[in-house]
Amino acid sequence: MSTSTAVSSEDVPGSFSTWLASHTLLRTFWTLMRREFWEHRSLWMAPLVVTVVLLICALLTHGAFKIDTTDTLEWLDPENKTLVFALAQWGLTVPFYLVMLLAVNFYLIDCLYAERKDRSILFWKSLPVSDGATVAAKLFVGCIVVPLGTFALALLTDLLFTAIWNARAWLGHSSELVAWDTVAFLKTQTLMFLGLVISILWYAPLCACLVLASVLVRRNVLLWVTIVPLLAVIAEKIIFRTSYISDLIDYRIGGIWKSLHVEGATFGSVTNVGLAEIVSLPRFYDRVHVLPAFTNIDLWLGLIVAAACAYAAAWIRRYRDDG
Repeated sequence: MSTSTAVSSEDVPGSFSTWLASHTLLRTFWTLMRREFWEHRSLWMAPLVVTVVLLICALLTHGAFKIDTTDTLEWLDPENKTLVFALAQWGLTVPFYLVMLLAVNFYLIDCLYAERKDRSILFWKSLPVSDGATVAAKLFVGCIVVPLGTFALALLTDLLFTAIWNARAWLGHSSELVAWDTVAFLKTQTLMFLGLVISILWYAPLCACLVLASVLVRRNVLLWVTIVPLLAVIAEKIIFRTSYISDLIDYRIGGIWKSLHVEGATFGSVTNVGLAEIVSLPRFYDRVHVLPAFTNIDLWLGLIVAAACAYAAAWIRRYRDDG
């Protein structure tokens, strides 16, 4: 099979097929990305399962659609309803990102190891596709395509869930429970999108390290990427009485959010509703500043490290075909 026939005009509909056919490198890369979703179906099936479960909950969950407004008047205040609405939009996305986090991590750990284990690497290496393109496609899928696709699916699910819930409220003669605020919705979605973009850039070196481990380790990749860092932290603490490794890991996990002063923005966005304290996401959007994240030198140095790990993974794959 040659790369010129890897993607036929029937695979990609419309004008995109014609445009893709005239760009050999892009056509090859498109095929490599499709391969990842063929071989690792959890990348797209897991988020779809979350969508189905949430929509079933929206349809079947029994809620108190008739309430005593004299006892809950404060909760029915338009401003407070907007706060709850924004939090609900954010809360609906949490299952998506938790599932995506698990799926992507297991995918990156397994993507290059699995092809050696099942010996399919021999077939893929027989094709005129470079090791660099193969590794780049896997990182692109795991770090960009899946996260952005999850965001789009979560946004669509938010809209469908809200529409179903509001329709049930109207049919249940509880119009006071219907909530929609376009500005709050846009601010919440923009906030989550910016957070996702920052996460993609900041955690890129960690993802690239997982891919490097996937091609480098001969057995039990998951065990190596979890036990080895832990042992390194313990050994450093016992031998040198220092904690540089643990500090580095801790910084790489959450350091970017400290530079954004998230805690201060959160504290300034808290609103008291009855006995509860609720964070106003629209107000948080107005207070938080994301520019420091993109001017953080460690973010860009991390991308250089990610590129180096990707290059190393491609170089090792060129010579690694053992099971």
